[in-house]
Amino acid sequence: MILISRICEMWTVLLTTACIIVKVSGDTELDLKKLQQDFYEWRLKDSPEYSSEIGQVKYNDIVTDFSVEQLDKRKKIVEDYIMKLNKIDRIRLSKDQQYSYDVFLDTMQTFVNNYKWRHYGALNPITALEGFQTDPAFFLKVTPFDTKGDFENYIARLIAYPKQIDQIIKRFSMAIHVSATYHNVTIAHVPGQLAKLIVSDPTQSVYFTPFNDTIKKLAVPQAEIDDMVKRGKEATANFIKSIKLLKSFIETIYMPNTRKSYGVDGWKDGQEYYKACLKWHLSTDMSPAEVHQKGLDEVKRIREEITKVMREKEGFHGTLSQFYQIIKARPSLHMSTGGDLLQEYKNIIFKRIYPALPKMFKNIPDLKVVVEEEPYDGPGGQYLIGTEDGSRPGVFQVNLLKPSKSPTFNMMALSLHETVPGHHLQGSYALKAGLPGFQKNIEYERYFAIPYHFPFYTAYTEGWGLYAESLGEDLGLYKNYMELIGRYGFEIFRGCRLVVDTGLHYFKWSREQAVQYMIDNTPLPRAEIETEINRYITWPGQACAYKIGEIKIRELRERARAALGGKFDIKDFHSVVLTHGAVPLNLLETIVNDWIKETVNNHAPGIVG
Repeated sequence: MILISRICEMWTVLLTTACIIVKVSGDTELDLKKLQQDFYEWRLKDSPEYSSEIGQVKYNDIVTDFSVEQLDKRKKIVEDYIMKLNKIDRIRLSKDQQYSYDVFLDTMQTFVNNYKWRHYGALNPITALEGFQTDPAFFLKVTPFDTKGDFENYIARLIAYPKQIDQIIKRFSMAIHVSATYHNVTIAHVPGQLAKLIVSDPTQSVYFTPFNDTIKKLAVPQAEIDDMVKRGKEATANFIKSIKLLKSFIETIYMPNTRKSYGVDGWKDGQEYYKACLKWHLSTDMSPAEVHQKGLDEVKRIREEITKVMREKEGFHGTLSQFYQIIKARPSLHMSTGGDLLQEYKNIIFKRIYPALPKMFKNIPDLKVVVEEEPYDGPGGQYLIGTEDGSRPGVFQVNLLKPSKSPTFNMMALSLHETVPGHHLQGSYALKAGLPGFQKNIEYERYFAIPYHFPFYTAYTEGWGLYAESLGEDLGLYKNYMELIGRYGFEIFRGCRLVVDTGLHYFKWSREQAVQYMIDNTPLPRAEIETEINRYITWPGQACAYKIGEIKIRELRERARAALGGKFDIKDFHSVVLTHGAVPLNLLETIVNDWIKETVNNHAPGIVG
């Protein structure tokens, strides 16, 4: 009886202790979730236009603060969040919560660590690739106009835009003052973009569009509609006046003061700034020299793959550059109109790729993607994520402006990269994974502000896109050797980016030197290459993320295959990589290594379950 009593006492203590541990752990996780939600709410308010894009309407009446002073204020706010996070005991969290904690800390610490670069790229908020002027129609598309309140919010934004433009001009002015301006190729097309928004009659402005037809559908008295239309017209007219001022400022003041060097090495401490940009995008400590050499090695390897196909399938024994010139000139490998290109992209995605996905993926989210024309002469294609509830689909925008110069053998690789199993599938898994808001709704904007910005984890995101291109081979989607040439051409293109981006920003390459290197090693037409080179000049370091990320994902896949042998399931591997959202590469490695250990343990002899 005494023995039984002692045993009961011991179990009581153990159970009480276990309950305390569970409660403490639960409280810790709740504390983390609350802090993450507070941070996310602040981020939504700090980037209200982006909030609208992802279907969050709470801040639809305000615009982003581009004041110079805000650069300092944001740092203080983030430092406060870091201090609060440090009070949460990471060890008491579940494994998945620990991963989320790590992403949270890295997101904020990366921002704070790069505060010293706040007076560099962040002073230049508009480029030919970024800014309100690039695609105003898209922003109107994601803005709700269903109620009177929606229109009042929109009017409030229109009224606020002139102040925002004034802030942008002040940032540009400071960039001139501290000698941290763009090169001319980055800004040259902006006046033309702005000119399209300047009309003499405000009722003909794209920004006035909702007041022409949509507002008539509101179930409110006509007098209220008339009043909103009047105020909308006045606000639009004032906005147009501010756009005129911005255009004049850029043409007469900013452009004469653009930097002379193509790379940011022309700025004071420019090479150190470039290293910071590179680290921001890669989430590794690779030096520019290491990245450059990795690019040279990859270009050499992929050239050999292309040369093999070229000789075996075409019987051609000239140079790679000559081969590209020949195939790019073939009429059969081009389409005559942008409409034809658009339809073919749809055929590739919905009739060829989607049916093959279940071979390598499980629990595929049902979020839709649509294919649309890119509104300006940007990259060959780009993806815009949709909303979590599916009310707005993901959008694959494709450049249709030069169909006669865009070879069709690139289309499969580009579609795989931007849609499925690339960015659309990647983003869909993250949206459906139950992650904190700041992880699943990443603001893939403000490239100009990098590295003083919250990380996108570009190497993870774009590395997956490039990895997705290679999955086209595993899935048997490249229907002929020319499409395979397109796939290898895209891969060598990404290898070239490592060489060219570091060349431009660290090794003082000229633009023509970069263009010629790409012409010699890729199948892309010169016009597309020149557009791409301008992009690298504009976004230092970004182009290097693709290859570095893809190499890491493939390395982890082979590590898992070797460790698990017959237990390796490619569907499980892909789920592990995708369901934690965008993460730094070192954390991705930890996640995969943990999964390998758990899988091995779960299949060890004598273990049930």
